[in-house]
Amino acid sequence: MFRIYCDNKGCGKDMEPLLNINTNDVECTECGRTIKSITSFTKSQMKSIGQIKRDEKAKQAFSVQCRSCMKESAPKLGDKNEIRCSVCNHHLDYLSAPYAHAVREFLLTRQKNPATVSVASVNVAPKVNSTVK
Repeated sequence: MFRIYCDNKGCGKDMEPLLNINTNDVECTECGRTIKSITSFTKSQMKSIGQIKRDEKAKQAFSVQCRSCMKESAPKLGDKNEIRCSVCNHHLDYLSAPYAHAVREFLLTRQKNPATVSVASVNVAPKVNSTVK
């Protein structure tokens, strides 16, 4: 990992900066501003060792990209239990049958008891408590 001093006024801290691969700029992890004194060689080395800024978008369970509106979100159930995009309400008929079944089961379970549903709890056999005497 590369450790660099930030060259921005007011920061100047020693840290491990991250390369933004979209803009090819190196950003300070302390102040968030661009560090200008980084060579192209250092940027390529940072990219090769994986010292890059990752997308911090949180993924939801069973999120799908809609082919109609191109947004990625968790689907919802329609009137006849068909899987629809939660953004544009387009029917997601291109999902594979096993995946559509898993999504439908998850959404139905979440509708029944929204407080305790997790991805791991869908289609899992209930635990049996046995007491040994």
